[in-house]
This record gives sequence, C-alpha cells and structure tokens, in this order.
Amino acid sequence: MALNHLPQEAVKSGETGEVAFLTPKRLGAANKRTQLRRRMREIYRRHLAQPSEKMFLIWIARPPALELPFEELKKCMSALRERAISPNT
Repeated sequence: MALNHLPQEAVKSGETGEVAFLTPKRLGAANKRTQLRRRMREIYRRHLAQPSEKMFLIWIARPPALELPFEELKKCMSALRERAISPNT
C-alpha cells in the first residue's frame, strides 16, 4: 500500500478534504479490485476517519494487498496513516 497526502496547511479554508482509494488494473480482475477497494473504504470509515480533519488522502493499493486478511490490511493502513499525519514528516 501507499498513501499520498496533502497536509492541512495546503488545504484552503472552508474545504473539508477528500479521500480516494485507487486499485490499478495491474492488480487483477475487476471483482478483486472492487472487493479490495470496499475493504479499504470500510477500514477507513470505521477506524481511521476523523470528521474534523482537513486533508486530501489518496490510498493506492499494491499487489500484496489483495492477499492480506482484513486485520492485516487494517494494521497496514493504520501505520501508513500515522506516518502521514505525524509532525516530523
């Protein structure tokens, strides 16, 4: 997985931010990509989203993500998000 972000300082005032989940065609069949994208969205919605946050996040799946169980995918996404929003980045 990869996470690209545009920090709070770069977001114009009044904007709430956006989140995108990308699953490139090279990952495989459309149904597998869709399933992975749904899992990523659900993890973000349940565990990572913060309503007051003003960031633009782009989650990009890599081939190994297709094989990860839900909990491992959640750990991976949580770790990436922590690195993205940490002040020393």
